[in-house]
Amino acid sequence: MPEKIAEPKLSEPSLEEPSLEDRAGPLGCWTLQFLNPLLKLGASKPLQISDLGSPSKVDLCDTSYTSTMKVWSDQPADKKSVAWALIDSYGRWKIVYALSLYACSAGLTFFPVLVLNQLVQYFQSMNTPVPYVLPVNVWILVVSLVALPVMITLLQSRHGVIMNHFAVHVRTSVSLMVYAKSLTISADGKAQTSTGTVVNMMSNDTTQLQRFLQFFGLVSVAPFQVGVALYLIWVQVGNSMFVGLGFLLGLAPINAFLFSFVAKYRKQILSASDSRVKLVNEVLSGIRIIKFYAWEVPFNKSIYDIREEELKALTRLAYLTAVGFSMILLSAPIILNIIVFATYISVQSDTLDAAKAFTTVALFGILRFPFAFMPMGLLQYIQSKIAIARIEKYLLLPDLPEYVKTSATPPESTPGCPLEVVVENASFQWVSAETLKMVEEEKKKPKGKRGRRGRGAEEDEKEEVGGAVIAPDADADADSVDVEEVEIPIEARDTTILHDITLSLEHGKLYGIVGEVGSGKSSLLQAILGEMEPVEPTHTVHMPRKNDDNSDGYAAYCCQTPWVINDTLRGNVLFGRAFDEKRYQEVIKVCALADDIAVLPAGDLTEIGEKVRQPSEA
Repeated sequence: MPEKIAEPKLSEPSLEEPSLEDRAGPLGCWTLQFLNPLLKLGASKPLQISDLGSPSKVDLCDTSYTSTMKVWSDQPADKKSVAWALIDSYGRWKIVYALSLYACSAGLTFFPVLVLNQLVQYFQSMNTPVPYVLPVNVWILVVSLVALPVMITLLQSRHGVIMNHFAVHVRTSVSLMVYAKSLTISADGKAQTSTGTVVNMMSNDTTQLQRFLQFFGLVSVAPFQVGVALYLIWVQVGNSMFVGLGFLLGLAPINAFLFSFVAKYRKQILSASDSRVKLVNEVLSGIRIIKFYAWEVPFNKSIYDIREEELKALTRLAYLTAVGFSMILLSAPIILNIIVFATYISVQSDTLDAAKAFTTVALFGILRFPFAFMPMGLLQYIQSKIAIARIEKYLLLPDLPEYVKTSATPPESTPGCPLEVVVENASFQWVSAETLKMVEEEKKKPKGKRGRRGRGAEEDEKEEVGGAVIAPDADADADSVDVEEVEIPIEARDTTILHDITLSLEHGKLYGIVGEVGSGKSSLLQAILGEMEPVEPTHTVHMPRKNDDNSDGYAAYCCQTPWVINDTLRGNVLFGRAFDEKRYQEVIKVCALADDIAVLPAGDLTEIGEKVRQPSEA
């Protein structure tokens, strides 16, 4: 008898315990004092996951996803907006509150400059016959030079905390929405997208949205800061400021020119990235056939060709960012400083004293910050706008109709012979006539513009229609990979795969489906599971999923291609279900896994799947 496998000792923190932030009071939240114990611990040893504690309640996946999906579902069908769903689910007042905090901090940044102006005028006139009279005591002004930056820091840190929570909320919600959509999307919907697009939405697009929210406050307040700074500069140097204003206005066409190319190159990068990820995924899934036929070189060339296109777009975008933003926009405040002072000395009759010089230089310093980060914020806005449009388009694709009925008792069921699955005169298809029409329109395009791997997102999506949707029957060779353009045969015009299916499967019996390759055996199983589309809405499958205790049961399906998730071996066996040691040991015994588990370095706690880390003892 093999030894029983012990229950793992989880090192992850319990979600039931409040986080460090949730336990902190108002003062601790504003000053971030709740991080002091964690920072002290991190100074003495490397931090582990258990040291961080549980996440804040507002950052939990269940909280973010549930609230966002509720708002998304309540939106009218013709006015669906992912952006507004994310904003409303997080709370508009929270975002307005965060922006008001940043606006207050931006306004307060000008007060130290005004205080500096008063102090310099006071000290430079001390030995003159008419000394400058301060509006308040000089020590009050000196103390304010210390107090005001502290207030600005507190306001900006609180704004940063709220917006970072919003960024986590956005990334979590969007990732789960895309994942949930991938489980329900119909074949028609899959025809309009690709695996690479979905992977990029889960990784790159969600990251772009998260980054943009870190610049959101600055981009919103930057025009106000620039306007106030220019007005105060005009108070100091008079009409010489208009020369600088003309210089700034002259930068506007350059900005528009740069950002137009940013959007263009960003779309090229996303298109090439989608194609590359899709092709790599197909190569990995068909690596056995590629090795058998010695196709490594042509496939390797295809991947490198797509990667080369992606790198060219990335290089152009990098040069544009380095030259356009760093050399032109970031140097604008320095050039502006020189132009204004040169004009003042040449034109104005007044002397450029220390008070005006120091105040003007300080105001130019304030201008430097929005000029340095506003282009980055606008760049992130363009990328986020493209990302949110891609995500919204994907979420609005059609879903599979729910034709599987899970009633307690299917039709014609008798107490002595309970039926498990009932299908009556139902026909099923993988694609609809509309999708076939779309394929025909694609075929009418010139040959050079039709779907080839790596030629762009639009062609990539069309190719998916022909290669993965028209004939997705698992009975076909699952390892085959199409690289050339796909020709749709005439037989595919009849999109119905299963015609007038009628069957009744009794509970407790074993059935075998026999047929030649491509006859629809796997398609029949997919139809029973609800993964195909009924030709008519009235075509249904009755499958009661009830356990002996009348609770919802499960329908297990083992596909032809092995699929292992990145988790422990135990996690793959449980697959999300609660750990029942007796049943678990029984499954291990029936599947004859005990001997295999015995030779693994950490038993059934050994991590398997992709991205495997070094196993560690719990």
